[in-house]
Amino acid sequence: MLAITAACGGDDKPAVTPGASNATSATSSSPAAAGATAVSIKTFKFDPTPLKVKAGTKVTWTNNDDILHTVTSGAPGTEDGKFNGEMDAQGKTFSFTFATSGTYTYFCSRHNGMRGEVDVS
Repeated sequence: MLAITAACGGDDKPAVTPGASNATSATSSSPAAAGATAVSIKTFKFDPTPLKVKAGTKVTWTNNDDILHTVTSGAPGTEDGKFNGEMDAQGKTFSFTFATSGTYTYFCSRHNGMRGEVDVS
């Protein structure tokens, strides 16, 4: 499966990023299900962060802003290619299943100051 991202510059053409085999992207107009596996994006913040989940958990991010945001694994300048999802409007979602334990950092590639973390046990 391929993940899509948009660069931070003036070119808004999506780039295809290989290697995100367990990522799924959804473009739903309904918000993510409530509970510990949902992350809200609102006023340029990921909430909650850090999020603690068990291995095998599917996490869904919901864009509650009216502008494009991404959920990109790694840190600005050091993307690690584990997942990368674009949510181009309010109500859009991106989901990723965390198969193995570890700490996963992520950020918005359009707004590098937006950062989050998922701790998987």
